[in-house]
Amino acid sequence: MNLPLELKGAFLKRPVDANKYSVGTVSVVGGSGHYIHAPVIAGLGARAAGAGLVQLVVPDASRIAAGSLVPEATFTKLIATCVPPKADVTVIGMGLGVSVSSEVIVSRLLSGSKGRFVIDADALAILSGWYGRTDGYDPAKGQELILTPHEGEAAKLLGWKREDVSRDRLVTAREIADRYGATVILKGAKTLVVSADGSRVYENQTGNPFMALGGMGDLLAGVIGARWAYLKGDPFLAAASSVWLHGAASDSVVAAAQDPSIVNTAAAVGSMRVRLDV
Repeated sequence: MNLPLELKGAFLKRPVDANKYSVGTVSVVGGSGHYIHAPVIAGLGARAAGAGLVQLVVPDASRIAAGSLVPEATFTKLIATCVPPKADVTVIGMGLGVSVSSEVIVSRLLSGSKGRFVIDADALAILSGWYGRTDGYDPAKGQELILTPHEGEAAKLLGWKREDVSRDRLVTAREIADRYGATVILKGAKTLVVSADGSRVYENQTGNPFMALGGMGDLLAGVIGARWAYLKGDPFLAAASSVWLHGAASDSVVAAAQDPSIVNTAAAVGSMRVRLDV
């Protein structure tokens, strides 16, 4: 599968003296009693996409699955007053729920904090509740954001109707980027990636209908975290290359499957393992 020209340089080979810290650390903050495994899926995505260290900040209910599926990850219990371990990238929101406690967690993570943050799922819902009908979120100095909405979440982030988003996805993505000072991944068929300043646009061509599956967004969030942690710099390149990789991995599974209906998240994760050094 050919890599698009605009993504050249996104998949750098690891140096021979690489270690788990030099290739990138990712903290995953999420999970609740209703969505126990969402952050674990994100952790699988981060590991499969090359993170040197995955740090899960999850409720106790998530620990059994995490211990079985991501045994090398470190653990911090998710409570309102917890302090997630430092990481190159922090991924927030998968299965977090929207509650007073989760709002406190998101607020404490973002308020005045430097660093790189991938905002997904319920963390997007929390942001939209704060800023969706006003001028948006102003990132702190030294803070970089990647937002990962689908069309419904995009509408909430802007206080628009969903049909307004569907009518012009590029205008929507640019408006979110401007209002929140963030690189935006507007998910869907031909996912769009727009840089924070709106000047760079990538329309993804990988992926297939079998990706319409619960957990795919969680998986992508982890992939983004790992790719950004490795590349360190440009969030647009990290976001675009993650979207391409996520879709390409699923396309590889579909192409190889005797019965494409068996495609699932676990298979997509396994396929990603061979795509780290393009």
